Amino acid sequence: MATRALSIIVPDAATPAAPIALLAPTNDNLPCWTADPRAKRLLASCAASMPQGEWKRAYHAYGYGTAFRYVGYRAEALEAIRTAFGQQVLDAYHSHGDAAYPLFSAWCRSVSVTDAIDAAAETALAAQMEG
Repeated sequence: MATRALSIIVPDAATPAAPIALLAPTNDNLPCWTADPRAKRLLASCAASMPQGEWKRAYHAYGYGTAFRYVGYRAEALEAIRTAFGQQVLDAYHSHGDAAYPLFSAWCRSVSVTDAIDAAAETALAAQMEG
């Protein structure tokens, strides 16, 4: 949970502007959705016992591709956390325009659920091997 609102504008002397504050006290002051305490617990659980995965084939106007994705309730919960965080920054972008774009852009470039689970598993394996 957020402890304070996130200010995403750095005012300067040339352009006085009031800081934009995201008022919903959820994930608004976290740098990435994976820093959410719920996501951390779910990722630790996934690292301890990997969820099932499946290959998906997606069709697009420009062709098709296949991708591996984890499935199950933990992967779905992680996707819900990531989506909620993204929705919040998208709403801020729609409300405040270009001033909020860097936060939305950072979310767009953030790690996917599958990549986050893989990274958590690699970290757990490295810790076991150092053990």
